[in-house]
Amino acid sequence: MKNQETKHYIATINELNGDMEYDTKYLFKTSECPDKYNDKVASTWRGEGEGYDEEAGGYWSDNSLMSAGEWKEIPASHFAILKKYLAVL
Repeated sequence: MKNQETKHYIATINELNGDMEYDTKYLFKTSECPDKYNDKVASTWRGEGEGYDEEAGGYWSDNSLMSAGEWKEIPASHFAILKKYLAVL
């Protein structure tokens, strides 16, 4: 089986807390499916939540709803610079 190349990404987690909405950008690298990785981060964003809510389209933790936002592949050189300013998860 051929090993997949590790790729670099910038992604967003969307959080709804009452009337407040937050979008938080972060970086990650993986050789796996970026959708699955971003979803895993959303599911544990505020600790272990209550599981995925199909109707709300996200993961509940206390009174906050987290969902995986968009992700975009970026060059490794951009990742190296951005990691000085954004969290790498």
